[in-house]
Amino acid sequence: MVTTLDKFGRVIIPKRFRERLGINFKTTLNISEDGKRIVIELVQEKEPVVDRNGILVFTGNLEDKKSDLIKSDRNKRMNKLLTNEG
Repeated sequence: MVTTLDKFGRVIIPKRFRERLGINFKTTLNISEDGKRIVIELVQEKEPVVDRNGILVFTGNLEDKKSDLIKSDRNKRMNKLLTNEG
């Protein structure tokens, strides 16, 4: 497929490629140079939950509302532990 750059230096990835590869506006891409070629590759996302010394840890990104819910739940659990309710 032949395409051109827009005035900002952007290239449109055709819809059929985006759909086939699952690319959307949040997808991270790596752009590199290989001689006279420009290579665009999908960046493999890390698993959002990893095992650290036997404890599962969430390492992904949270939306603000979900983050607030987790903080609220954490505070409730801490208060419960501190007041020996249980």
